[in-house]
Amino acid sequence: MLGLAILFGLFVWIVITLMSTMIGYKIGKKAHYPKMGALTGFMLIMGGWIVYWIIEFAYIQAKVSYLCKKEAGITVYVTPEQWRKQIGEEEWEKLKPFTDKESDQRYAIYNNKTLSFDNRIYKYTRGNMRAGNIENTRLSYYDFYDKIGIVPIISHILVDENTKKILVKKTYFIYTKKWEDLRIWTASRNCSDTIHKQFHNIALKYSNHN
Repeated sequence: MLGLAILFGLFVWIVITLMSTMIGYKIGKKAHYPKMGALTGFMLIMGGWIVYWIIEFAYIQAKVSYLCKKEAGITVYVTPEQWRKQIGEEEWEKLKPFTDKESDQRYAIYNNKTLSFDNRIYKYTRGNMRAGNIENTRLSYYDFYDKIGIVPIISHILVDENTKKILVKKTYFIYTKKWEDLRIWTASRNCSDTIHKQFHNIALKYSNHN
């Protein structure tokens, strides 16, 4: 039903645009500028959306860029070297990164688990990633999602489950414009890719990969 409603709305929009173009053509013809009149009629309907999207895109780009510079980044509370000394070499030797199966098993147990930190409620999420899993028997991965205005803020933390210490945190901003399931554009000045890579490289150091 929703799809039919969208198609009907699109049909009405096209009809109105054609009518506006024809009316503009007739008015322009009387003034000896029929093509200019047709273009004006077309832009009054169709062009308004284009102008709106351009203004919206520019605003979001500026907003995301500002937030990335002001609030995004990585915060290390306990370095991998410090944490290794705190838990001791015997414990360190036991810490191997989870396999995907082990990560799924933990998720089945922890999937509703939350953690309060920095006035935010973080929810447990899987730490298995293409470049290498960052969880082990002692470390867990939590995420937080909210919005500043219309721009989403995403934050993740790596947590020592034994002591509840927050070891490292990442925060980033990214905005994607969608229409139904179609992605129209993503704010290109977002800071997610760089922060993801930096965070992952740091997080891997909290596990014994040798």
